[in-house]
Amino acid sequence: MEKRGNVWISAVIYIALGIIAITILISAGIPLVGKVRDRNTFQQTKELMHEIDGAIQEVLSEGPGSRRYLSPVIINQGELYIRGEPSGGDNAIIWLMETKAMLLEPNVVIHEGNLKLGLTEDPILVDNYIVNITMDYFSVKEIDIDIADEDKEAMKGKNSISVTNAGVWGSESSVTVLRIDVI
Repeated sequence: MEKRGNVWISAVIYIALGIIAITILISAGIPLVGKVRDRNTFQQTKELMHEIDGAIQEVLSEGPGSRRYLSPVIINQGELYIRGEPSGGDNAIIWLMETKAMLLEPNVVIHEGNLKLGLTEDPILVDNYIVNITMDYFSVKEIDIDIADEDKEAMKGKNSISVTNAGVWGSESSVTVLRIDVI
């Protein structure tokens, strides 16, 4: 009888050790998977922002009436904001995402073509960061971004973008109006 009891005690101990080992592996693996996913999202969004900037540059160089369609524009994580203010205000396209991964050096802006890449620490949560990619057309005085749907706050999910060179703003101005439609 004692042997039968020892076998059951051994089996319970082995099962408990197995469950503990699996729990430790899962608790260590899930944050790692999340950081890798965020790093991939950052890279994909950076490539998307380069495509948007390329379309904008092509449309501006070709003259009034030129148009480019970007479809699909997929924002799986984070939010994409298109800001356009009349007469040279805040003209920028910005993508923001919260992450636990330190994708860049915090509080350092990296210029990659027309993109500005940055990472800031979340002021409230420890080990949380906000990564951003910005295309800032504010300093370019000849461009004014006009957004078709002013009520649309942020882009998420699957969208399409149309970029159109609408010509010159006013008769005496040299400011080119760039119209961006989000579909």
